[in-house]
Amino acid sequence: MILNSDFLKKQDRAPIAEALEAYSSERVVPFDVPGHKHGRGNPELTAFLGERTMTLDVNSMKPLDNLCHPVSVIKEAEELAAEAFGAKAAFFMVGGTTSAVQAMVFTVAARGDKLIVPRNVHRSVINAMVLCGAVPVYVDP
Repeated sequence: MILNSDFLKKQDRAPIAEALEAYSSERVVPFDVPGHKHGRGNPELTAFLGERTMTLDVNSMKPLDNLCHPVSVIKEAEELAAEAFGAKAAFFMVGGTTSAVQAMVFTVAARGDKLIVPRNVHRSVINAMVLCGAVPVYVDP
C-alpha cells in the first residue's frame, strides 16, 4: 500500500459520523426507538452520557444506511476500512467479538467440515462450530 496524499485525504473521511452529524442538524422529532428521544425522555441518562451522545443515538434509517444491507454511508465506511487495512473487504459488527467469530466460522464451514483449531481456542469458535456442524481438529497451541 502506498501512503500518498490522495490515500490519506480519502482516509480522513468518516462517512457514518458525517451522516449522523447531518441527521442531527435536521432536528428530526423521532417517533420510534430509542425511547429516550434524544435524551428528553431520560434526563438522568442524558446527564450521565452527555447530550451529544443522546442526540446521535438514533435508529437505523435510510440516510444512515442499514448494517444488514449497506448501500451508502456504511458501505463507504467499510470500503475505507478495507482499504486502510489492505484487505479485500471489511464488515462492521455490532454484536461484539462473539458475533464476528460466529460469522467467520459460518462463512467457511459447513456440517461435517473439519477446522484446525488450537486446544485453547475461544469458546465462541466452539459454539459456532456446534451451530454449523463443523468438527474441531485440535492442535497444541
